[in-house]
Amino acid sequence: MMEGIREYLISVVAVCMITVIADVLIQKSALKKIVRLIGGMLILLVAIRPLLSVDMERISAYLEGINAEYRFDTEEIKSTQEEILRRQIKQSAEVYIENKAKALGATLHAEITLSEGEYPEPVSVKLIGTLTPEQVQTMSAEIETALNIPVSRQEWRLYG
Repeated sequence: MMEGIREYLISVVAVCMITVIADVLIQKSALKKIVRLIGGMLILLVAIRPLLSVDMERISAYLEGINAEYRFDTEEIKSTQEEILRRQIKQSAEVYIENKAKALGATLHAEITLSEGEYPEPVSVKLIGTLTPEQVQTMSAEIETALNIPVSRQEWRLYG
């Protein structure tokens, strides 16, 4: 590989040197223009010579191998994204409820159930904790307003 690159560079430099020497030696302007044109064409041919010997089938097979090695399973990625979204929505809603209860001075654990589908949303909630009837009423209204979970889908288990 290195030998091939070395030969290529030597041939490009040699053609350039020959062209420059011929250009310096020729004095007449009409002949000088022709020598420059021919020299430029020779430099161009020597420079693009490696492109003429490229094995396109070998390159194509190499690129297909890379593509197969790093191919992404889009269904798996989509499934993972949906699961992450579901977890984030569930966790955010539960933390929201628990923080609201804490602000009221109550201890509460919330467990949200999400709808199925591409865009999950809270559909029901199980609530376990120690709250007064007034706190339950306030929290129930907050859950219905903020998370759109009606009272009929709020399951309360109160202790103490």
